[in-house]
Amino acid sequence: MPSLSLEINVRSELHKKIITGAQERILASKRNFDSKYEQWSKNEDTALAFMPEKDIDAIRRTKRDTGIPQYTTIYVPYSYGMLMTSHTYWTTVFLSRNPVLQFTGRHGESEQQVQALEAMIAYNVDVGQSLVPWYVWLYDVGKYGVGVLGTYWAEEFSIISSIEEQETMYLGVIPGAKKRVKVNRRVKGYSGNKNYNVRPFDFFPDPRVTFSNFQQGEFCAVFRKIGWNEILKKADQGYYMNLDAIKPAKNLNSSDNGEQGSSQLERPGDSLISGPLFTEPSSKKDAQGNSTVNAFEFYINLIPSDWGVGTGQLPEKWVFTITSDFKTVFGAMPLGANHDKFPFNVLVYEPEGYGVVPRGQPEILEAVQNTVNWLINSHFYSVRKILNGQYIVDPSRVNISDMLDPQHGGLIRLKPAGYGSIPAETVQQLSAMDVTRTHLQDIQVMYEMGMRAVGVNDQLMGVLQGSGRKTATEVRSASTFGINRLKTNAEFFSAMGFAPMAQMMVQNCQQYYDAPMKLKLVGDLAEMAGPRFLDVNPDDITGFYDFVPVDGTLPVDRLAQANLWKEILMAIQKMPQVAMQYDVGKIFAWTAQLGGLKNINQFKIQMASPEQLAMMAQAGNVVPMQPQGGLNANMAEPRQIAGVGPTG
Repeated sequence: MPSLSLEINVRSELHKKIITGAQERILASKRNFDSKYEQWSKNEDTALAFMPEKDIDAIRRTKRDTGIPQYTTIYVPYSYGMLMTSHTYWTTVFLSRNPVLQFTGRHGESEQQVQALEAMIAYNVDVGQSLVPWYVWLYDVGKYGVGVLGTYWAEEFSIISSIEEQETMYLGVIPGAKKRVKVNRRVKGYSGNKNYNVRPFDFFPDPRVTFSNFQQGEFCAVFRKIGWNEILKKADQGYYMNLDAIKPAKNLNSSDNGEQGSSQLERPGDSLISGPLFTEPSSKKDAQGNSTVNAFEFYINLIPSDWGVGTGQLPEKWVFTITSDFKTVFGAMPLGANHDKFPFNVLVYEPEGYGVVPRGQPEILEAVQNTVNWLINSHFYSVRKILNGQYIVDPSRVNISDMLDPQHGGLIRLKPAGYGSIPAETVQQLSAMDVTRTHLQDIQVMYEMGMRAVGVNDQLMGVLQGSGRKTATEVRSASTFGINRLKTNAEFFSAMGFAPMAQMMVQNCQQYYDAPMKLKLVGDLAEMAGPRFLDVNPDDITGFYDFVPVDGTLPVDRLAQANLWKEILMAIQKMPQVAMQYDVGKIFAWTAQLGGLKNINQFKIQMASPEQLAMMAQAGNVVPMQPQGGLNANMAEPRQIAGVGPTG
């Protein structure tokens, strides 16, 4: 079980010392990364394909709302398309493995131990719902240039209430009378690793080290909005204290909500103007269930004797939970994890070892994006100008208001001074030529520049070059040729983020699991094993394990694999000497599973000895099958064929 919190009086010198130390470090980190917040906000706007409205655009929009046609400024979602293509590649590479996190023994751990560990981690991934945070993690690293993922050990429980009838046991009550009472049951929930995303705006590492090396820093902190119900549960478990001194944020738009980021990205609570979301019952002064506490979780590698939390002279990792106004400490505990790391893992987009914060894809493509926007907008402005036409008009003989009427097909009236004159002498249209005709070709040139900058090309997007029909091999290999650059990013992410995160999850399981569990086999063995399970004890996962790194290559097309195995299976039938060396039945099942059939094993017959079949038939677990024609139909006596039915 994770460490419990110290009891610290809010009026003590220790409380003041913790507040002061945390505030100085968090504000220093904020000041250091302040220049980056603006760029991250612009990256969010780019991902949203948002273009800030200028004054002239506002005037045009007002005219359009009144029915007068006006120009529209177009934002080409080029950076967004490049970002999503990269994200699709990364998620396919990392999250398509089975299991997602794979391990090998470091010091001779047996294969059974590796299977037990992978089954345990797969249970954490599935039940702990880690896949969604991992998707967002990979999206953040492309959008901001940095992605932050938190990992913690969860001990969840629920209070289940019901109204039940119970017999009254009081004197003076009619015997057998029943009374309805509310009964509470405490139900243990999920126990294991959980992951959560941290916005780069809300992450405050030690500014004396780079983002990629934040584990070597003295501290790091995260800004969180913690619901009051969560605080009550954590306090019941012993993780929080000083609840009476906490003032939940009644105004969710207060100034201590952290950095807001893009104004176009609506976040939880942004639409609330003031006051709590709901009104609590007036009978309870302290009812704060709908309130939210804005807080910092401050992690620091400290000397206990210097901070007054112990007598030790060597560094220890502690975590303090402090309200965002730096007035109350309501959590103070040693981190207590055997991995002895800050419980976060960081991915950076560029393998930059010296810059504090690397760039994201939208920042790299900003110049290309702006040029593409200008090319497309200037082209359409020119086309519309030509469509509207330019005229030389004699205002003394032509009604100018008719000329300015935007509605097409209207009448142009002559003034009395123009009666009887030749219209061509009164109004003459100037010849116009579209000088922006080549802008569409220029856009293609800019696209190619951007593709070369970030390593995403048409093949990776699934766009085949040239025309005409394509073979299956050409379609399958179209994306394979476009992964050289992104492959390096994937390998970098694997070494920098996924490997430390997997190691952290393994050590948490080894430290905190204390009871055996029955878990399902995972990986290729699970597909061949059918409904097989493992009894995993804490002793079964002891040892040292290494994360199997992601090599950055896309998973092989399973349909192509199935076709290849089909050809191999047909070839084996023609070579008995080869067929004797392999299990043809398992090859058949493997080929079927590659083709997408997940339940092939339930049709497999389990052969048994005659004695076993007789015992199973007597117990009613097996039924004889009578032949219905074929080779046995001409036999004098029907032949009974018995076997165990489908295993599913």
